[in-house]
Amino acid sequence: MKIYITLFSIIVLFSCTVLPKGGVSYFGEEKNFSKQLKSYTTYKREAQGREPGWELGFAFIPHKDGRISGIWLKNPTNGNIPVSIWDADTKQIIQTLQFNNSDTLNYNHFVLTQPITLIAQKKYCITVNVTKYYYHSLPFTSLPIQANNCTMVSSVYEETYYQRFPQYEINNVIHGLIDVDLDFKQ
Repeated sequence: MKIYITLFSIIVLFSCTVLPKGGVSYFGEEKNFSKQLKSYTTYKREAQGREPGWELGFAFIPHKDGRISGIWLKNPTNGNIPVSIWDADTKQIIQTLQFNNSDTLNYNHFVLTQPITLIAQKKYCITVNVTKYYYHSLPFTSLPIQANNCTMVSSVYEETYYQRFPQYEINNVIHGLIDVDLDFKQ
């Protein structure tokens, strides 16, 4: 009986430690930042008349090499919304995705079929281009905030009719209510 238990234990142990193809294992967390912001009131803003919309979101720095495996979006716009991931140093787009925002009151989860690679200590921005959005005011705290080997550095925004790198950064408001699923190399 001891032999069977020992063999079973060895099989279970080795089956759990097999690395995926490529030899890299990832471990992460869903909704990396919004868990810390649940207690804040959600406000809504809309462009008025001929006022342009916004490119807005947040800047973040991962502390380990990893990847974005999913994106969470809470926005009052029903329909397709462009979401962009930017290299904040070069102000170049890494990738733009279109998501169908079907629930305008809650977070919509979009799993990426091809995760976006992140390099440790490099600054990135994730933004949406919209004419209305939700936001959190941070009256008793300010950015940066840390969660799961990553720091949300600032909220970013730009008033614009089209997709453009958001040049303005603030630390007392979270624009756009976007969140990410981050996986880090183990």
